[in-house]
Amino acid sequence: MENADRQASRTRRELIAAAAALLGSGGLVAACLALARVPNLVEAPRTFLVLWGLAFAAYALGAVAVQRVPGRRALGLVLLVAGGCRLALLPAPPTLSTDAYRYVWDARVARAGFSPWAYPATAPELAGLRDQAIYPRLNHPGWRSLYPPGAQAFFSAVHALLPDSVRAMKAALTLAELATLAALLWLLAALGLPLVRAAIYAWNPLVLVEVWGSAHLDALAILCVVLAVRAAVGERHALAGALLGAGALVKLYPAALLPLLVARLIGRARVAPTVPAFLGVVCLGYAPALVGGVDALGSLPRYVAEEHFNPGLVRTLLDAGEPSVAAAALWILAVAWWRRTRPLPEAAVWLVGGFVLLSPNIFPWYVLWLVPFLALAPSVAWIAFTGTVALAYTFFLQQPWAVPAWARVLEFAPLAAGAAWAVGRRIRGRALRELTPA
Repeated sequence: MENADRQASRTRRELIAAAAALLGSGGLVAACLALARVPNLVEAPRTFLVLWGLAFAAYALGAVAVQRVPGRRALGLVLLVAGGCRLALLPAPPTLSTDAYRYVWDARVARAGFSPWAYPATAPELAGLRDQAIYPRLNHPGWRSLYPPGAQAFFSAVHALLPDSVRAMKAALTLAELATLAALLWLLAALGLPLVRAAIYAWNPLVLVEVWGSAHLDALAILCVVLAVRAAVGERHALAGALLGAGALVKLYPAALLPLLVARLIGRARVAPTVPAFLGVVCLGYAPALVGGVDALGSLPRYVAEEHFNPGLVRTLLDAGEPSVAAAALWILAVAWWRRTRPLPEAAVWLVGGFVLLSPNIFPWYVLWLVPFLALAPSVAWIAFTGTVALAYTFFLQQPWAVPAWARVLEFAPLAAGAAWAVGRRIRGRALRELTPA
């Protein structure tokens, strides 16, 4: 009788979990469909923020509940809903961010025989390339390109297949994101973790909106990062370094993981070739620009000094970009040493999370590369932050554009609450140890 009652209770819990997972996942798909129907999200920031809040609430319910659904049905539901959300957002043009138009522009400039790092879009040399479809949507047209050689090669490859097509650029990046999801499942299996954990990444509205909605290049960089971590887990250190180098040629930030991978190998009998492989790939990528005497940094120094969108923690206090870069570099080195003996995913959450917070600016898509690590080492505070970081888009609520103070407070509230909880737990643990007789 007792066994029957226990089984009945377990069955009820599973049914409740399945119902909650279906409710949450259905709400997430509905929110994605609604977001895709908004003609211009920047011009409707209140609508966006309401739909985002609904999407994240549905995600939180569904992602928690699906972990309690037994068997292969859970993974099937994860993949089915992930596909539905992505298909809902795929046809929508990127309006929340216009970076995809810059990708197309850079490819057009390169195809015309100019270096995207040499001239801003407003330069007279590029006057013949301007049109009414791409050029008017460029962000910072007076800046030279910020994107590294690997990104430029990607832009040119897509342009060669379908010239001047934002839809083609978006399709290529969404394919990279699908490959990232596959690589994450591979990594979960290699670490012996439940595959259903992929829901933390696959259903995350930040991934859905910033890649499948806004077509951010980070999708390609994150693919390189996840594959590099998989190689490191498999003790293929040269491959891990090469993949991180490839990621750094797309966006610079994957290089931040290099010290962590190297620190974890200190004390081994032989020196792993992680660093030589990384440097080899990066040098190979930059070689054509160096030989041609082109400044491949473009307007990156200007970005660090002048961009003010949702400043990071140091920049909020000092209002300068350079101290933020220095603080982020020190954090990378400190965490690489301090957390070197911890499991790689856990250490990576510390490193990437701190790096994002200390960056000169926290654009929501800069948080994207944290999300795969949260599927490997979940943290309630950091997962919540992937939702509240969208409050940066309150930037568009007023004129002149700026993120209101209340939004900044709410944006970082989950991290503050998580830190307070961790400190309180440590204090209570210490007090209990002192009260316990030896």
